[in-house]
Amino acid sequence: MAAPTGDSSGGDRYRSHLAGEGEKDTVWRHGAPPTYDAVNSLFESGRTQEWPKGSLEETVQNAIKTWEMELSHKARLADFKSVSPGKFTLSVNGGPALTGEETLAVGSYNALLASPILPATGAYDAAAETFESSHDLFRSAFPRGFAWEVVKVYSGPPVIAFKFRHWGHMEGPYKGHAPTGDKVEFNGVAVLKVDEQLRAEDVEVFYDPGELLAGLIKGAKNEDDGEAAALAGRLKEAATVSASTADPPQQACPFLGSAKQE
Repeated sequence: MAAPTGDSSGGDRYRSHLAGEGEKDTVWRHGAPPTYDAVNSLFESGRTQEWPKGSLEETVQNAIKTWEMELSHKARLADFKSVSPGKFTLSVNGGPALTGEETLAVGSYNALLASPILPATGAYDAAAETFESSHDLFRSAFPRGFAWEVVKVYSGPPVIAFKFRHWGHMEGPYKGHAPTGDKVEFNGVAVLKVDEQLRAEDVEVFYDPGELLAGLIKGAKNEDDGEAAALAGRLKEAATVSASTADPPQQACPFLGSAKQE
């Protein structure tokens, strides 16, 4: 990918800080900036909304895509442009807040799936996965990528509440479960506190991980359909318990209490 000569705002039509003079000293986890052609194609063909250029919705959507890119591909927090230095925290479903360094160490999947309930289902155990292994799992399951969009924005800066949608096609295996070819998707809500430069300071995410994982364990495992069905049942039961105990985001609109993160 040719690097533009500007600061660092070029390189991808949905993500900033991938290329340019501003990234000349960036340490990339895999040695070079990533490309997003495949997932951008999936996003454009499957999105439910196409936001006007310059709108708040487009700004929020691109900001989160940029943050996810930096978290997944930049090796040093000092190279992040999307978060406020020294102030960033991430919490999921009311759980403990992770600092920027902690989030970077475990990776986005482990941060979002660090539930005390999930290990017992057999669907995912964040404590047993590394940054690399977690990304390998989902990259294998979704070879065309895992697309993300903003569905609705409920409030503007400095506290931005929004609903999102995440989806992909399970065309690869997941933990021994055969690919189904089905679309796997889930929705959620998030509350994002930003500074004057729209850099993230605090991010709170609320969603049901069972919506994601249930779709990944539908395929037969070792030709044992009964085992897969039992695992799906345990996951559904765990998700029901989680939903009955989780608190809704306080900053969001009242009707968002039962919504789940995209």
